[in-house]
Amino acid sequence: MESRPCVRCRGSTQPAVLESAAGEAAPLALMLQGMPILACAKGHRQFVHAEFPRWLVEHLVEEDEARLPAGEEQGLLRKHYRCGGCGAELQAQAERRETFPIDLTLGDLGPFRVELTAPVYRCPSCSREQLHSLKEVRKHTPAALAHAFKAAELPPA
Repeated sequence: MESRPCVRCRGSTQPAVLESAAGEAAPLALMLQGMPILACAKGHRQFVHAEFPRWLVEHLVEEDEARLPAGEEQGLLRKHYRCGGCGAELQAQAERRETFPIDLTLGDLGPFRVELTAPVYRCPSCSREQLHSLKEVRKHTPAALAHAFKAAELPPA
């Protein structure tokens, strides 16, 4: 990881770890844990690379979230959801919320964790628990991540 001048005070930065930061874009909540950052002596934080937010969003949306159990969204005006296992219609009300931990390593950066918390729905036919759809989760991921970055006082890249 290469050190860069602080974007706020132009002081030198050192590698650091963001212990945790949370963001939410209902119905999705997101928690960052142990994410690598750069920090200066005055405590200002910044991303390890200007492209880091884009890399993280792309990794989550294109690779990690694809592994989550999810149903299928159908309908243009009136949305309804079908089980990803058997195709039965899913309930409109969630059973509960579940947290899905995702362990990441981007490039040569150290490992860190992202936890996604979202409503899960039990299929009335096969009892499979799942998200309504990946499309729904992917739609909210960038905003939830932006809220977590703002909560961590990480300036836009």
